[in-house]
Amino acid sequence: MLRSATALALTGVLLATPLAPAADPSPVEKHLAVQSAMESARKYLDAQLPAEAVAALEKEVSNADGSKTYLTLLREAYLAELYRLEKTPVAEPERIAQTRRKLSLLGGPVATGASQPSLANTVPVTLPEPNLGPSLVVPSGALQPPLAKPENDFAADAVAAFKKANYADADRLFASIGSAKLTAEQKTAWAYCCIKLAADRVNSPTCDATTAATVVRDVAEALQLVPRNAELQKVGQQLLKAAQAKAGTAKAVAPVTANGDMIESASFRVYHGGDRTLGDAVAKAAEANRKQIFERWSGPAGGAWQAKCDIVIHPTAAAYAKATRKPAGFTGHASVQLTNGRATERRIDLRADDTAMVTNTLPRELTHVVLADLFADKPPPKWALEGMAILAGSPEEISRYTRTLPRCARDGELRNLATLFDLKDFPSDKITGFYCQSVSVTEYLIKLNGERNFKIFLSDAQRYGTAQALKRQYGIESTQALDAAWKRASAGP
Repeated sequence: MLRSATALALTGVLLATPLAPAADPSPVEKHLAVQSAMESARKYLDAQLPAEAVAALEKEVSNADGSKTYLTLLREAYLAELYRLEKTPVAEPERIAQTRRKLSLLGGPVATGASQPSLANTVPVTLPEPNLGPSLVVPSGALQPPLAKPENDFAADAVAAFKKANYADADRLFASIGSAKLTAEQKTAWAYCCIKLAADRVNSPTCDATTAATVVRDVAEALQLVPRNAELQKVGQQLLKAAQAKAGTAKAVAPVTANGDMIESASFRVYHGGDRTLGDAVAKAAEANRKQIFERWSGPAGGAWQAKCDIVIHPTAAAYAKATRKPAGFTGHASVQLTNGRATERRIDLRADDTAMVTNTLPRELTHVVLADLFADKPPPKWALEGMAILAGSPEEISRYTRTLPRCARDGELRNLATLFDLKDFPSDKITGFYCQSVSVTEYLIKLNGERNFKIFLSDAQRYGTAQALKRQYGIESTQALDAAWKRASAGP
C-alpha cells in the first residue's frame, strides 16, 4: 500500500537518525504492531499520559502505511501533549515547537467553532447538539496543590476545549474540577464529552469486553450529571445497551476507594494497596503530623478524630488519575465534608510513586484537613490556606517558592496585599505569583508573632476585618503599611 504524503512527511520528521538494517516485517506483523501501539496509546490517553501515548504511536509510524485511524489517534495524542506542555509551569519551548510542527503535518488543531460530531457509525445512536447558550461560564475555584492551576482556570480551558470539539481535553479538565463545582451547562458539556468518548471507545476495533464494561460505568456516571436532560438520557441509554452487548459477562472496574489492605490507627485508615510497610510508615507519619499541625496553629489536638481520615495510596500517577479523576500531575489532594460545622468525612489521596509523599505531600494535604477543623464555621482566605499548607511541607519544596518569588516580582506577577487579601477565590491569572506571594506573606507574619497568633489574626479578620486584625495582633496600622514592610523584608539585604 502506498503511504500518504502526510505519513511520509511525518516519518521523515520522526526518523531523524539512521536505523541499522533489519529484516522487513511482514504485513501481518506490521498490522499487529500498529494495533498494539494504538491500544497502548488509548490507555495512556485515558490515564492522562499523552507523552507516553505519543511515544507508543511514533514507534510504529513507519508501519502505519497512512492508516487514517492511526493518524487520527496520533493527532489526538499530539493535541493532548501540546496542551500539557503549554500549561506546565516550566515552559519547554523546543518541545512545544516540535510538537506543533508534527501536529501541523496532521492538519493542525481543530478550528474554533467546529460543529459537534455525531457518535461513530457502529453504535446506532446520534448525539444531539448541546444547546448550552452563553451561560457556559467559569465557576468558583477550590483547593489545589502548590503551583497547580486554580479550578476556575481549568473550567475556562475546559469550556474552550469543548467548544473546539477537543472532547478528551475537555473531559480531563472538567474531571479535575469535579461536578460539585460545575454549573448546569458545564455538567451538560461534560456529560456530552463523556458519552462521545465512550462511544468512540466502544466503536474502536480494539474494544474488548473489559473496555466495554468500563464504558458502561462511565456512561452511567455521565448520565447522573444530567438527570433532566431528555436528549442525553435517551442517547446515553442507547449507548449503554450497545456497550452492555459487547461487555457480555465482563465486570466494569469499580471506582477506587480502598485499594488493597488497610492499616488503622487512632485517627486514620490507610489503604496501602498491599504494601504494608509503606502503609505503616504513612499511618505513623500521619499521626505525628496531625499532632504537630494542631500544636503549631492552635494547641493540643485533643482526642482522636471520630470520623477517621481515610488515606488512599495509589500505586502510580496513572492509577491516581483514573481513580480520582484529578490530573496525573497532582501528587495528592485532600477533601473534607462538613455537616453543621463538624467534619463528617475526611480523605487524602496520595501517590506511591511520589518520592516526597511522606515528607512533603502528606503534611501539606493533612494541613488542609486540620484547618477544616480549626475553621469549621468559615474557612480562611485561599492565600492563607495555601500559605499554611505549603509551609507544612519539606524545606526543599518551600525553597521552590522562595526562589521563584523574585522572578514573579520582576515579571509583575505579584499583587498589592490589599488585593491579595480581598481575593474570594483563586485568581484567574498570575497563579504562580499568587502561590509564591501567599507563602512569603504567611511566613513573614509568622516570623513577626508566631503561628498561633497568625491563626488568631485570621479569625479576627473574619470578625473585625483585616485592618482591625492587623492592629490587634501585629500593631500594624494598615494593609498598605504591611505591604511596604513585607516588600522590604522579602527584598533581602
